[in-house]
Amino acid sequence: MHLIKPGERRVVLVGFFMFAAVVFLILSPGTVGAHSPSGVTLGYDTPTQTLKVSITHTRFSDSHYINKVEIRKNGNLVSLQEYKKQPAETVTYSYKVTATAGDALEVRAYCNKFGSKEETLTVGRPGKPVPK
Repeated sequence: MHLIKPGERRVVLVGFFMFAAVVFLILSPGTVGAHSPSGVTLGYDTPTQTLKVSITHTRFSDSHYINKVEIRKNGNLVSLQEYKKQPAETVTYSYKVTATAGDALEVRAYCNKFGSKEETLTVGRPGKPVPK
């Protein structure tokens, strides 16, 4: 007595190989250990019109880093900065962004391997302190 009929054997084999291919891609070296930034902290200095962005992202090698920071004001893209390296686990960047009280500044930091993290700050409202 066979559990799988001869005609169904091909379907089972194709399904097995598709499952194995998906597992291989998920665990391939390009994504193992890759992760999104763990923290994004924002601060805005109104007199100087400067947005400070502090990003925490554990990196395993020079080939794994924050490669892009996108800044939006009230939903509109105002800055897109690209980077080729990450000098430390936590980095702080300063950007000139003209904003007034009530404006929403949204920042998304991207890992070059996998994932991103977004944080929003409303100008004029107290936020978390940003490292200098």
